[in-house]
Amino acid sequence: MQLTKLNADSSWMFHFDGLHILVDPWFSEAQVDFHPWFSRQFHLDEQPRVAVLQKPDFIFISHRYTDHCSRETLLQFSTDITIIAIPSVLKKISKWGHFQKLIPLSEAPFDMQLVATRQNLVHKAYLISSSTGKLLYAPHGAQLKQECTADIVIASTLRYELPFFLGGAINLGLNAAMDLKEDVRAQHLLCTHAENKRAEGLVSVLAKKKFQKEDSVTYLNPGETFVFDLS
Repeated sequence: MQLTKLNADSSWMFHFDGLHILVDPWFSEAQVDFHPWFSRQFHLDEQPRVAVLQKPDFIFISHRYTDHCSRETLLQFSTDITIIAIPSVLKKISKWGHFQKLIPLSEAPFDMQLVATRQNLVHKAYLISSSTGKLLYAPHGAQLKQECTADIVIASTLRYELPFFLGGAINLGLNAAMDLKEDVRAQHLLCTHAENKRAEGLVSVLAKKKFQKEDSVTYLNPGETFVFDLS
């Protein structure tokens, strides 16, 4: 299993069992939640160019929010690439009329499941099983309601908190990520979704952010690959 971090946010390329899975590509300059006056964020670094990126076999989108499900980015990809996501995300993407095939997790050509969490709206967790290991992808962090095991956890060590009426803790931070790693008995924790972005709008004024580093966590730079093999 090879996990390549494509940018400083949460865009990845997973390579396992002969497949290349592009995850949460957001390469456009900015993303907006609801309206620019509410929240708009900008990358500070140069982003991968879709034209030179290896064509993925599938694209997996974990959340419907625009920093995971970027319309501007996704419409740059070939229409014949299959999209994998939960039904609410597939419904959003289907309205664009771009991709020819959109499938739920159950139809993916590899073992992938949505793990039940205590915060279902934002803090989703996905378990991917391959011949070379198990990966739990929970970019905002998560508290699991069901038992599972994984070799690798991908979660954020950035705590990003809004007032309760705007959703409370969006990213759960380092302690929650470490707890998640322990809960699933993982060997490795990789940090994601902790990019230092320029932010505008109401959310940027109200947000409280705390980024923490820990020696036992792997922090990849854009373009770096983490390799794991059970053997």
